Amino acid sequence: MKNAPRDPFLPAHLTETQIVAYLDGELPRPDQEAARVHLENCWACRSRMSAVEESIEEFLGARARVLPEEASLGESRVEQFRQRLERHGTESESAASSARRFTSWIHALRGSGAALLGYRQAIIACVVAICLVVLMFTDVLNPRVSADTVLLRSQEYETTHRPLAGRVNRTTVRVERVDLQTHESRLLGSITFVRDSETKETYVSARSVSGQVEEATVDLESIAEKLLHVVLSDDDSPALQQYLKSQEWVPDLSVAEFRRLVAARGGAEPKVQKQGSEFQLQYSFAKDHPSGIAEAVLLLGTEDYAPSQLSIVTTDQHREYQFTRLSFTSELRSPEMARMFASTETAHKSGPAGPELPSSRRPVPLSYAESHASEREVKISAALHKVDACLGEEVYLFPMSDGSLLVQGLVDSAARRQAIRDSLRESGGPLRIEVFVPRELKSGSELYNPPDRLAAKIPAAANSANTATLADLSSAKMPLYDRLYQHFSRTGASTEDTQKQVAVFSNEVVTLARQSFLHAWALKRLDREFSGERTSGLPGSVLREVEEMRQDHRRWIATLSHRQAELLAAIAGPTVAAQVGAAETADLDSEALLHLAEQQNELVRSLFTTTQQTPATDDSLAQLLAVLRRMGS
Repeated sequence: MKNAPRDPFLPAHLTETQIVAYLDGELPRPDQEAARVHLENCWACRSRMSAVEESIEEFLGARARVLPEEASLGESRVEQFRQRLERHGTESESAASSARRFTSWIHALRGSGAALLGYRQAIIACVVAICLVVLMFTDVLNPRVSADTVLLRSQEYETTHRPLAGRVNRTTVRVERVDLQTHESRLLGSITFVRDSETKETYVSARSVSGQVEEATVDLESIAEKLLHVVLSDDDSPALQQYLKSQEWVPDLSVAEFRRLVAARGGAEPKVQKQGSEFQLQYSFAKDHPSGIAEAVLLLGTEDYAPSQLSIVTTDQHREYQFTRLSFTSELRSPEMARMFASTETAHKSGPAGPELPSSRRPVPLSYAESHASEREVKISAALHKVDACLGEEVYLFPMSDGSLLVQGLVDSAARRQAIRDSLRESGGPLRIEVFVPRELKSGSELYNPPDRLAAKIPAAANSANTATLADLSSAKMPLYDRLYQHFSRTGASTEDTQKQVAVFSNEVVTLARQSFLHAWALKRLDREFSGERTSGLPGSVLREVEEMRQDHRRWIATLSHRQAELLAAIAGPTVAAQVGAAETADLDSEALLHLAEQQNELVRSLFTTTQQTPATDDSLAQLLAVLRRMGS
């Protein structure tokens, strides 16, 4: 059916552009009134106006779902508008070319169907509106912030996180050097900053991996060179060290120190990239800069703008120096700290400062009898417990005189040391870690005595247990050799196969005995470390964590003892079994368990290692089974 011819005396229908302008109130007053009158009398135009309003409502709903919340838009509107004007000026030619291609594409589709011809203007208007909105809000969806803005926000973070009255802020920074060609990382040392709320002084402690220490309570600028000397060695770039000294740069992750570092770089404009939950600020240095620095990169959190890492990349040696914030905590201003800062303030008032910096009293480890356990001490002990650092290794947790904690010890390999470090990363708070391997011990390194006299005695017994890790099967001098050989020999089995079975059995028993002894020692050590006197002020949740560690050691002792008893019962025979008797069911404290563990360890050594004397094997085996039953009860 053909459309009826339109009356030439009736006014023409409104276009989609006119309808949108009418809805927005942008038409001149005569045209606005004429459009209103026409819409009141024209069903077709009213229908098209309703369709346009629905399209606008759908668009606004989609826009609300796509756009992020207002709180996540970190950049100010004025700054965004200025940056958009600059980019739109350079992209106008590209946008015009895109518009021409879009128009030609629309013309090509005009012949696709006669039914769409009546709505082409509305479609074009909607598409153009969408494109304009996308261009306008590109910066909102992908915010581009300036480096100065990010640094200002980080400076606000530092201002709001100054130490409160009666407290101090403690920050620990780890210093590493990465070879960019081999990607090998080497730890250089660590630096701890303690800022006081009552004075303007800062306590600084720098420690290198070789054991060199520099400590003082001073203004940071006056100790910058000494700190760099501790964490940077002679094989580091002399040009880099000279530049850092000339800038009086302190290796602290603060905005002021970062500005001091890049003040004389002479490079291009800095770049800001958002990577996950961090902002990455890249400050490139001028080509052939005398410092040998290629760029400095600062990482800050996107939520609070807290600095997390600073990297200095050099061109002469292809190295990257990483300064990583390990912890940032607020602590009570202890009496020791108050005296430390007070003595420094008094020294400053008494007269002019001398050529030497006023050094603070070096913190020393305290024994268990001189200190009270803290919640953090329990948390760190639990972390060491999870990686079995309490089983015979010379690794100890020291409460220090300045209120901090120190994990120090000696392990047999770098992999073992890394495992211990990884377990302590989640502990948080001020913690010094000094775990060495044998080749790193030098004359300047200092290993403190254990914080308890029990720990000083037990490792000797533990080492003796280590020597019995493998049974000695070199000859029939081992007391149980004949009994084991007869037990494992069978028709058709070669002598070599039988000896292998004897070796496997013997080594398993010796290993189980050693592990039982180490768990008993760790249980006793745990009771001394967290005695009732030291844990009197801890909450119940923390005490339950200590009890869980105790029960874990007891479960292991029972399990290992049961397994060892099962193995020995198979070779004991009825005569020995009759001598054992029934097991006692009384609960054993850590002292009794340690005594039984030492006894079973000595009996195993007497039965499964070479000896010049021939013990009564049946009596010793029966005694060992009786001890194991008591330990496993």
